[in-house]
Amino acid sequence: MGKAFFDFLQHLLSQDAWFRWIVCIVLVYLIWQILRILRLVLRHLVRWFRKTWRFTFVWGRRNLLVIAALGTLLWAFSNPLLDLLQSIEQRYFSPVFLNDYGNWNEAHLTAIFEEELGKQVDPYQKMVVMRRTREMAEKIQSTPLAIYEAAYLECGLNPFRVRTDRVAAGWIQFTRAGLASLRYHGKPVSMNEVFRACETRDIEFMMDLTELYLVRKYEQSGRKPLHNTIDLYLALFAPAHIGAPSDKVVYAGLDNPSYFKNAGLDGWFVVRNAGDRQQIVRERGARDGKITIWEIYLAIEAKKGRLVRSYAR
Repeated sequence: MGKAFFDFLQHLLSQDAWFRWIVCIVLVYLIWQILRILRLVLRHLVRWFRKTWRFTFVWGRRNLLVIAALGTLLWAFSNPLLDLLQSIEQRYFSPVFLNDYGNWNEAHLTAIFEEELGKQVDPYQKMVVMRRTREMAEKIQSTPLAIYEAAYLECGLNPFRVRTDRVAAGWIQFTRAGLASLRYHGKPVSMNEVFRACETRDIEFMMDLTELYLVRKYEQSGRKPLHNTIDLYLALFAPAHIGAPSDKVVYAGLDNPSYFKNAGLDGWFVVRNAGDRQQIVRERGARDGKITIWEIYLAIEAKKGRLVRSYAR
């Protein structure tokens, strides 16, 4: 809206001299009237504020104590209240279901992720990411969709995203530990180089580094096919758990840095609704300090489901 207004204004001011003169007079008149209206509104607000100050803002001690008590009570039950609000929102206002994609095939879902990618990067960067993702998928026996899903969970498909605490950055959220054994053109890679690539939006470096990381993890996992998104995720962050039962704990301990960085994966579960569909839900009360493979899978599927639903409308 703002851009359209400024474009229109520039168009008017680029006309011939006589028309531009009339436009300038009209603009000055409009600005003058707006300032007069603002001054009048401000004057009335000040008068109203002075008249109502005592009634609105000055209360007796008893009322203030009651407010403080009720506020404390609300604070004490804020976590259950938050759980209730989240549960209502997830179950009734924005539900997502397991494997609820209708007749959409892998190519269709891949196209959706690539469309979403285009909101984070410019056309050239999108082209590079798409091409390199396909090349990487072939090298690690995976699929572009699996890579996109993992990246969507990690960075929201923004290859230049830096976590606010700066412990991770990039397409697959590189960490200092993850970079420890990487060599780029025969030289070690530092976290500062990743930060710099994010700041300068160096997509070639980011995708080169991603390929090095993915191929290394693929080799460390025993060159197992990674067609399944959860297997790809585990290959990236916990290769020892590939093929483990769904209840296998990947991260544990509320004071464990690995758990803390991935705490958003804890507390996921499914419930069956009246149509016997498996609805994916996350609640604070379900967080137990342990993140299982099943919870990671549900987190990936929930985010994927919301994205797909946004394109299905």
